[in-house]
Amino acid sequence: MTARENTLADFPADSFTIFAWCDACGHNGTFDRTRVPEDIRMQTLHAKLRCSACGSRHVSIRIAYTGAGGFHYGEPPLLRVTAAFSTD
Repeated sequence: MTARENTLADFPADSFTIFAWCDACGHNGTFDRTRVPEDIRMQTLHAKLRCSACGSRHVSIRIAYTGAGGFHYGEPPLLRVTAAFSTD
């Protein structure tokens, strides 16, 4: 049995952020989903990416789950402070 290839629609915008990351120069940013059809295969999308800074085609796709509401890539993590109580 062959597994179905993922499409962009498998990563809904309200739950996932798609990043494009240039492996050549390190330029990165969020992916503009409005420029491609939702049914595009992720492998096809990967093959079409090009860095807008250096022109390289060595661009990676990074997918971050943001559906939990608390995590947003690139933002500093929230500091959780736990109070310590002494029994003395």
